[in-house]
Amino acid sequence: MSDLKNKLLKDEYRDEKDVSKFPVLALLDITEDEYNFLKGLQLETIENLANNWNEHYDKIAKKIPKERINSWIAASRLLSIEETEKITAGAKIVMVGIDNAGKTSLSIALKHRGALSQLFQKLYALTPTRGLLRSKIEVFGMDVHLHELGGQNIYREDYLKNPQQYFVGTDIILFVMDVQDKDRFEESFEYLKQITNVTNALKLKVPWKIFFHKSDPEYELDEKTTEIFGSIIDYMTKNCSYFDPARDLFRTSVKIRSSILGAFSHMFRKISLIQEGVDEATKNVAEQLKADFFGLYDFRSNVCFAQFALKEELIDIAHNAYYEAIETIVNMREPFLRIRRYTLDEEVNEVFILRDLRFGGDRYIMAMLTTDEEMARNLDQDAVQEIIEEKLRDWIEFRGYATFPIE
Repeated sequence: MSDLKNKLLKDEYRDEKDVSKFPVLALLDITEDEYNFLKGLQLETIENLANNWNEHYDKIAKKIPKERINSWIAASRLLSIEETEKITAGAKIVMVGIDNAGKTSLSIALKHRGALSQLFQKLYALTPTRGLLRSKIEVFGMDVHLHELGGQNIYREDYLKNPQQYFVGTDIILFVMDVQDKDRFEESFEYLKQITNVTNALKLKVPWKIFFHKSDPEYELDEKTTEIFGSIIDYMTKNCSYFDPARDLFRTSVKIRSSILGAFSHMFRKISLIQEGVDEATKNVAEQLKADFFGLYDFRSNVCFAQFALKEELIDIAHNAYYEAIETIVNMREPFLRIRRYTLDEEVNEVFILRDLRFGGDRYIMAMLTTDEEMARNLDQDAVQEIIEEKLRDWIEFRGYATFPIE
């Protein structure tokens, strides 16, 4: 807790105990006037703000910028949780699915740097997950805990008998299904139903994501596959209020690593408390740089935290170009710049630019697509960094405690 106190509280409160009872004035960036305003809404203490902010959010937002409100809420929620819960204070994602669905391959592919052939060597050596496998990745300074539940029958029974042990405290449930294993479609679907039943019984307000995994480029969906997909979508829509097929369904493949990068990036962005402000800031960066696509990637995890695109199809192009580019960079420790031209169907030339950036000692990767070839040829790297810093620095600086909700 001491690290959080040093980061989030004014000096005079850092040595005090029972943080949740502190007045919200104790938070680092709240003024006396703002404290009195919150006090008038019965949000006087850190505990009040952490538990009841949603009842007054719209009213507060009429007076105070949302990025500041979100920062206060995130700080108060982190300070209010028990010390024993700290291990999942970043984010907890539970990955479920029957055995051989490809759960482990997803997390490996997300973090892999280098050629696709090297990735396949890692995947060929995989063995079935036994019980619960925990791993951690850092996304923009935030720990994301991946809890992979082994899919063999012997383990599935335990998850269903003791769901509170595995699912309570979860931020996202990710169900993975192998689209090529047609003989086990019904088994996989039945397991999905069992998981939704136990999580509904626990009354968990958790977003669901479904990956139709191993959707390789050469693999074509047949009638049986399309039918089972439709049944799954119908079932989840009717039985899970926190599932929306328009935004929570993904086709992924380790052969198209951009599909995995895009899916995980979407997941992390959508559960971010500060994402609305990040989206607006990213759009401003793209407009100032005359970019049709702009993305800011986390150097460690490859996740795209900030993203704006004029057209949806540019997102896949950019993510693919990103992976292709970082595969060719021999020494990722050195500064780098990559420029490549893409000709789209409309015979429009989009120039892809990739370069590394540093903010406060941390490293990021910027990617952009632009039709402004003159700008690309005469890229002023210092000016680009200044623009990104001006628009996105505030969001980046407090991402470490405002990225993910706790509940």
